[in-house]
Amino acid sequence: MKGIVFSFKKSHSTAKRLRFHMPDVVSAFRKSGVTVMFVILLLSGLAFGAAYAHGTDDSTLQSLDFLFTTNLDARMSKGALGIFSACFASDFIFVTAIYLFGLAPWGLPFQLFTVLFKGFGTGLTAAYLIIKNGLNGLGFYLLVLLPGTFLFCIALTGFSALAFPFSIRQFKLLVSKNLPDGVLREHFLRYSSRFVSALIMTFCASLLDTVLWTLFAEAFR
Repeated sequence: MKGIVFSFKKSHSTAKRLRFHMPDVVSAFRKSGVTVMFVILLLSGLAFGAAYAHGTDDSTLQSLDFLFTTNLDARMSKGALGIFSACFASDFIFVTAIYLFGLAPWGLPFQLFTVLFKGFGTGLTAAYLIIKNGLNGLGFYLLVLLPGTFLFCIALTGFSALAFPFSIRQFKLLVSKNLPDGVLREHFLRYSSRFVSALIMTFCASLLDTVLWTLFAEAFR
């Protein structure tokens, strides 16, 4: 009899724990779902960029060098400060674009396109290096370009996942008759602080790029 009562209490306790934890799991899934969406967009862009690299020419790649690392000779001819400035300027454009689109109620499709375009440039750079230089280009990308690119992509997708609902909130406020100024200001300050965090990660990614370029780029000439 005691065993039956104990088993009943144990099963009741387990059900109670499941009842308390299931909403947390659903909430976590909803929050991570937006991040997963942006990761998929980034990977899709990467695949498109890799496919596009087979039919592109040097002049096209040189024209895209301001946004992506497609002109390696020009980058290698610069000093450490020049390399850092080029890397940071490129990444700064993307993360700032996401920030501004997040502030706009119409910014949702542009956020998606920005992340997709960043993935496109990343795939284009990687595929072009491998096509043009073979294993040497693959080694250069894995050792020199990938670490900083990977760190920035984490920052970009993570911040995009925050900008997406913020833009939705702006749209709801636009069509709403009530404007809660205090709440809006609080959300704006929190959103802007996350933007600063994304910029710090961008700075670290550019610094990592500069260190790896300075140490190893000459070995792949």
